[in-house]
Formats: sequence, structure tokens, C-alpha cells
Amino acid sequence: MLKRFILFVAIISLVYTAQAQQQLIKGRIVEEGTGLPIPGAVIHIKGSRSAVATDDQGRFQLRLEGNPVLIISHVGYNRTEQTVERDMRQIDISLSPDNQQLSEVVFTGALGIKRTNKEFGASAQIIDNNNLNQGKTVNPIFGLTSKVAGLRINTYDSKVDPAMQITLRGTRSLSRTSGIDGRNPNAPIYVVDGVPVPDIGRLNPNDIESITVLKGANAAALYGSEGVNGALMIATKNGKKGRGTVSYGHTTTFSNVYLLPPAQTKYGQGNDGVYDPAQYESWGPEFDGSMKNFGLPLPDGSQPQLLYAAPAKDARLGLFQTGLNVQNDLSFSGGDERSAYFLSVQHVAQTGIIPKDKNSRTGFRFNGSRRFGKLNTSYSINYIYNKKSTTPDGPWIGAYRYPANFDHDLVKDWSNPLSPGNPLNYFTSAGSWLRNPYFLIDNIRDESDQQILNGKLELDYAFTPWFKAIYRAGIYSIGEETRSYTRKFLATGANSARNVPGVVTDGNNNYKRINSDLILSFKKDLGKFSNRLLLGQNLRYDNRKQTSIGVTNSQGSGQLLYPDVINPGSRTGNLAGNSAITDYRSISVYGEYVAGYDQLLFLTITGRNDWVSVLSKANRSFFYPGVSLSFVASEAIGFIKNSASISFAKAYVSLNKTGNVTLTPYRLNNPYTQSNGFPFGSIAGFLPSSSNPNPNIHPEFVTSYEAGIQLGMFNNRLNIEGAYAFSDSKGQILNANTSTSTGYSSAIVNAGRLVNSVIELSVNGDLIRNQNIRLNLGVNFTYVNNQLKELYAQASEINNFRQSYGILNEAFPSLMVSDYKRDEQGRVVVDGFGDPIVAATPTLLGTLVPPYQTGLSAVFQYKAFRIGAQFDWRAGGWLYSEIVPAMYAAGTDPRTIAYNRQPFVWPNSVVETAPGKYTENTQPTSSGGRAFWTKQGEVQINTAAKSDFFKLRELNISYTLPTGLLAKQNFIRDASIALVATNLFIIRHIDNKYGDPEYLYNNTDGYLSFRQVPPFKSYGVNLNLTF
Repeated sequence: MLKRFILFVAIISLVYTAQAQQQLIKGRIVEEGTGLPIPGAVIHIKGSRSAVATDDQGRFQLRLEGNPVLIISHVGYNRTEQTVERDMRQIDISLSPDNQQLSEVVFTGALGIKRTNKEFGASAQIIDNNNLNQGKTVNPIFGLTSKVAGLRINTYDSKVDPAMQITLRGTRSLSRTSGIDGRNPNAPIYVVDGVPVPDIGRLNPNDIESITVLKGANAAALYGSEGVNGALMIATKNGKKGRGTVSYGHTTTFSNVYLLPPAQTKYGQGNDGVYDPAQYESWGPEFDGSMKNFGLPLPDGSQPQLLYAAPAKDARLGLFQTGLNVQNDLSFSGGDERSAYFLSVQHVAQTGIIPKDKNSRTGFRFNGSRRFGKLNTSYSINYIYNKKSTTPDGPWIGAYRYPANFDHDLVKDWSNPLSPGNPLNYFTSAGSWLRNPYFLIDNIRDESDQQILNGKLELDYAFTPWFKAIYRAGIYSIGEETRSYTRKFLATGANSARNVPGVVTDGNNNYKRINSDLILSFKKDLGKFSNRLLLGQNLRYDNRKQTSIGVTNSQGSGQLLYPDVINPGSRTGNLAGNSAITDYRSISVYGEYVAGYDQLLFLTITGRNDWVSVLSKANRSFFYPGVSLSFVASEAIGFIKNSASISFAKAYVSLNKTGNVTLTPYRLNNPYTQSNGFPFGSIAGFLPSSSNPNPNIHPEFVTSYEAGIQLGMFNNRLNIEGAYAFSDSKGQILNANTSTSTGYSSAIVNAGRLVNSVIELSVNGDLIRNQNIRLNLGVNFTYVNNQLKELYAQASEINNFRQSYGILNEAFPSLMVSDYKRDEQGRVVVDGFGDPIVAATPTLLGTLVPPYQTGLSAVFQYKAFRIGAQFDWRAGGWLYSEIVPAMYAAGTDPRTIAYNRQPFVWPNSVVETAPGKYTENTQPTSSGGRAFWTKQGEVQINTAAKSDFFKLRELNISYTLPTGLLAKQNFIRDASIALVATNLFIIRHIDNKYGDPEYLYNNTDGYLSFRQVPPFKSYGVNLNLTF
């Protein structure tokens, strides 16, 4: 024991002596002339492997021996060296800006190849980690919203883990059917560390170093058909040479529902002005503040009662709860001269604004790299487990139809036989979505368990200084188990109408994608001429297997036996199910040649040939070329080069042709499907497809043009970029109706044509930049003109979804609705009963996609305080709400009380006395009750509104603890705390009272479904620690 103690003391003494010989140096790296701190600057000890990086305030600290030389570097600044004298304890170093920083910016281009800005002949934008995570979103795609010109992101609803839609520079395909990978045919390709993946929605945003948005087919030409809509190039974090770093982050946010559609608070439940305790619709008498019976007597003889008055607080809010989002992140990183590592773990726990809706996600990532002489290796693995449970639709669908005095607390205890909320006692016998919302929440559920595994291996070998080979292989695998069920509730006798059949469907959805690239890279400079040749080959294989089996109560057959046993084996009747296995294969070869002259003129030529399995043999091979030119005016033109105000100037043009394959596997085959009961009885039969599989189908070819400029001014304090892009998508793959005498009802054809004109402008600058204060403002503007130019045969329009149409020579997609008949002055024509007449033809209102999109960003920093805000403005579009007709029929829409439920003279109405002759109308309407207003709710012009909006999308107020406060201990190196919020306010068009225009439904723009949960705003706190 004594020997061990002596050894311990000796070790401690040695450590103390070693530290005593070192001196602790603290310092700050700032910008020369302004004193602005430079975060992320690297301080390297010359002749050693030790290095550190500055924090958000430009601060660092090192333990040094002797008189070492520090090398300080940062992108956009000139590198400098500083000798440390023995007695120094504090050192401040200034870096001078490099006026050529915009031209030297290196970003991740197609195939994960690093490219300089000056040679790139297309538009691209980089979003770094701080900007991406300003709002602390769980899904990294939402962190891009309104921050990139040309990029539009919409969400489906406010449930936990909502789906989203993303488009870059408008729509290029009429197809709405997702491919085998689940990706929308108009979505960009997602590439993580050089490997294409189908989705990044579950990727940990804190693992992302940056996202480079390559806009349009010109920027992503080397990805071929997958890159026709542009690309999101995600670079995840890697370790850095120097002392290891441990980072911890915690975020807690709370969510509250808002923007509920307005509801009337004057009339309560009943019919024709008469109170009915068992009626859910609000066509009863005016609220009078009395106590009235609510529903029927309970089994014990008691009678529930409810105050017949609208409460001061919207009763519908009683359905919702405060949502909670908790994120915990931990990462470890480090490295030396030859290797680096980054390891992270994350756990996210979410509860939704609908009670009992919840989602949890646990993720693990390891990124590593190692150099073996001329061989550089990098490898990564990412595992994600996500578990979700939600109620599908019902609770909210009933809530906006219920009377204004409905008390949610009264019906929560639905399982109690003596509760008014029990299904046998519920005040209305109407079924489906109008059942007790808490019964729906507990008994109708969608559940999923999803596991994602994503891995990459990359080998980079330099044979000579001018030639290297890269091999990159990646795998992406999803395994998902799903269960959708309705718990059985037995009601017999007089209550048999309240019976709820028990059903359940269990499913498995397994998808994997294997992707590999072999790339040969040649680079040789000859005098002023630079040459780079890239040759590559790609292999892709996708496989999806889906199975589903369950008890579906189809045609009244097949139900669960017991309420508490949710198992397909415990049933009456037969099981129902299906199984599908699909494969997709492609082989590609590609090449890119970049020629540069004197670092001021660059010509890029690309070409790619694909062979894909979904096309017939005769058409599955297709080639597409591209060319771009970049001219750095600030290097070539004397007065610009010598200008004191212009730091960088570049112009570029590009032309590209790309094939876009939107077919799903086996679409050009004639598959047979099993049909039970065909041709009769219970005999199983097989039916062929009703769509003619046209073997002559070829890809949708998209020709794209682009021209743009980039300017850096006043030492790059002001940066401006403008671009014009045009795409012409010919040979759209769609279904055309055919005569059934052919044996088919439709045929797959190449017939449609979409054109797209896009104008983009981005401006970003530091209005104030000195040692203590920085004020940065940015704006990005996009104008999109998407038009349908051709359809098949003599067709002039195509229906996308309900009121969404494609109409020749009009913006795509367009909203077309039923409207009232009107005279030339726009006055409504009424019939002999004074009721408005519905026009024979629908009215075209305009585009469902806002053509004008603007993002505004502001960052104000004073010493350790920082405020960041992101605003989103969209204008010029229309929306359609399915909630309105239901609220009209239920008597809850405010417009149904405008005339106190009495007949009235329709405003600004006329009577047609002769064809084309009109006189002012004085005849009141036939009624002011349910039948009349239900009919008006069916006239779709009453459910449409302009979708303009302006919202505060993100707000982040942070404080970084001073170095002096942390200097007294050696455990925590950096610490910051922040208040974060999203969607704090929104300003909508005066006619839009229905919801958030950003929401959409069923992959259709500008469409608010009767199923969608209202939006929410969130607020919370974030803590970050570095050790």
C-alpha cells in the first residue's frame, strides 16, 4: 500500500512540475481595422501538432513552453505568425482581410468535390452550422427555410415529426408520385458527405458543418436525373488537429397552438333555432347564459348540464396541450497530423400539441479519417432510431364543428361508464370524427418504429501530384415497423349505432440503397492555363420490400374480438394484406473538364450517360451534356481590379440538358394484381393494369439556362448576387385518357411541357462592424414564373388534386373554383327566390404557389450578446381551405350569423331580367338557416383566399460567458445560453382567416385540408458547453 501511495505522489509531482514549466496564454483574434472578433480562427504552434480554434468571441487559450511561434489562419484573412515572449500572459492578434476571399471560398460541389467559387459557373449558397441551427429545429431542412434564394419549404401540419415539401426554383415535373426512394419527383437530391441519400429529415442538425445548396440542373449536372432539381450537399463535422473537444448542448422548447379559424359565439347547439341537447351543430337559439341539459341522462339517472354561453377563452383551445421538445447532444472530436475523429450522440423527446402524441429519436454518428502515406481514408456510420405515436385526424376535425360552449374537461374521462364522455353517453350519436375527441386520442393510433443506418467508406489515393483516384461507397438502410389500429368498443341494443369495430393493420417497410462511385481526377497547370479532368462511374441499387397484414372490417367482415387485444390473430373473419418487392438499378458514366486561364476565366464541360432499369431496353440509355463559363472581372478588368470599393466581381453563364426519369419500377410492365371475389364468390382472381404500359416512354428532358453575377464590395462587407434561370421541361410523363375499347382506360405518354423562369437576388452586408458592435442585414428575393405550355392531344387542362389544376399558358399549379354567376360589373346574379346562382363554369383565381418569396435576416452583436432573427415573406399566391364548408354546415363559421340567421338581400346582387340585362335585386334570400348556408359553403369561392404572409420565423437571443469568468477553472472552456423561438408572429392577407398559408396537404401546394392540425409557435432555452 505504501509503495502505491509513493508512486501516486511521484506521478502527481511530475504532472505538477510539467505544468509549472508551461505558461497559460490567453488571447483574442480580431479583424484588423474593425476589432471585430473572428470565431473559428485556427492557432497552430509552429513545429508541433498542437492547435486550437477561437470561440464565438474570437478567444482562445494555450499552454506553452519557451518562446514558440503561433501561426494564425482563417478563410478570408491573410495568414500571420506571432512569436510568444516568455512573460506574456495575454496576446491580441489582428488578421487583415483577404480581398479575394469570395473568389477563394471553397464549397462542396457535385460528387462531394471541393470547388472554388471563382471557377464555378452556376449558383450555389452555403448555410453554416450557426445559421442552420439558429431556431434549434429538429429537422435540418426546416433550418434552411427562407435563407436561400430559390428554395421553398412547406410543412404538412403541426403533428410531431411532420412531413415537409422542398422545391428549388419551381416545379419541373407534373408527376406527383414518389420514386422507390420516397423522394418527391420535384425535390432536390440530398448528398451527405458525397453519398446520395433519400432523406435527411432525421439527420442531427448539430452534426452538420454546413449545407451547400446547388441550384438547378446546371450546378448538379454530374448527378444526372437525380440532380435535375438541384442538390443539397451536406457536410458533417470532422475532428480537427489539436486538443480534443467535448461539446454538450441542451434545448428545451414549448409549443402552443395558434391561428385557429374564427368561430361564431352567438348561437349554440340545436336545429332551426330550437335547442337540442343531443345535437352537435350550432343552429340552435342564441346563447342566454342559462344552464341547459347537455346530452341524454346518464345510467345513474343524473343529467349533465352545461352553461349555455360562450366562454371568454376559445373553447377549442381546451383540446390542445403545450407541446414539449427536449434535445440533448453530446459530441467528442479531435485529431492529429494523420487522423481525426468526430463522435456524437443525440436524444430528442417530443410531445405534441395533441394530447398523447409523441415522438422520440436517438442518434449516433462516428466520422473518422486516417492518412496512410499517399492514401487518405475517411469513413462514417450513422444510426438513428425513431419511435412515434400519433392520433391520425379525428380530434381536431370534430373540434371546429362543435358549439362554442363545448367543455372538453367534461368529456375527458371517457372510460367511466357514468361519464358524459363515455361513448354510450356521449351527447351526439354521430360517429366517425365527431366522436369524443379523447376517445379518438386513446383508441385510434398510428405507431411506427424506424431504424436508419447510413454508412460511407472513401479511399483517396494520389498516384502522382497530378493524378489521383477516389473510390466512395455508401449504404443507406431503413427498417420501419408500423401499426395502425382502432380499439374495439362494443355497443349493443339501442346503442348499437355507437358500436366501434376494432381493426388493426401491421406493416413492414424495408428499404436499402447501395451507391458507389469510382472517380479519376487529373489536374495539371501549363503556364497560365489550368486543367482539371474528372472521369467517373456510378453504380446504384435500390430495393424496397413492403408487407401489410391486418383486420380491416372490409364490407363488415373481419374485426378484432376484444378491446384490449390488438392482434390480427384475435379476430373474426379473414385477414387482409399485401406484399410488394421492388428493385431499381442504374449505371452511369460521367466526366467533367475544367479549363482555366490566369485565374480569371474558367470553362467547364460536363457529360453523363445513364442506363436505368425502369425504362424499356430501347430507351433506357440517355446522354446529357452541360457547359458553363465563369469570368472573374475583378482579376481581368483594370479599373475593377484597382477599385477601392469593389473587392470581387464575377459573371457566369451555363447551359445544361438533363433527363428526368419520374417512373416508378415496373410502370412500363403490365402487372397483374390479385382480386378476391373475382370473377365471383370467394374465388381469387387476377386483374391486369388498366393503364397501357407504353414501351416508347423516354425521360422528361429538361433544358436549363442560367446567367448570374457576384459582387463583393467595401472589403467584402457588402456581398451581392443576382441570377436568372430558365428551364424547359419537355416530354412530361403522365397518364392520358384513352378509349376503353383499347382494353385500357389510360395510357402512359410523353406529352406535357413545363417552363420555368426564375429571378434571384441576394444582398448581405455588415452595416456596423467594429470591436464591440456588429449589425448584419441580409435579404434574398425570388420570383418564380412556372407555366404549363403543352398537354396531350387537345387537352387544355389537367387536374392535379381537387381544386388544383394545370392549365395551358397559366401559372402552375392554378386554383380553379366554383363561383357565383356575375354580371359584367362583378355583381352576383340571384334567382327568383333571392338566392345567388352558381356559375356554370369555374373561376380561375391564380397560382397556388406564391411567385414572390423573400427572406430577411438580421444579426446584432454587442460584445457577448447576440440577437439573430429570420423573417419569411411570400406573396402572390392563393390557398383553398376544406375547413370552411364543414364549419358552414355546422353553423360555426362567423359568416353564418352575419344576418342573425334571417333571410336577407344578398349584397351587391342583381336579377337578370333578360339575357345580358340586369336590375338591382331587392328580394331577400329564401332562408338564413342551415340549408341555405350549407349550400353557400359548397361554393368554393367562399373557401379561397390570398396566401400572402409575413412571419418572424426564428429568433435567437444568446449570451456567451466571458473568458474571465471561466478562467478560474480548467473544466469548462466555453459556455453560452440562449432564448430561442419560432413563428412568434404572422401577418396574413386580410381575407385569410383559415390558417397558416405555409401548410399544404397531400403534396399539393396552397391546400389546407380539413384533417390538418392548426399551427403552433414555440419558445424555449438553449445551453451550450465546451470542455
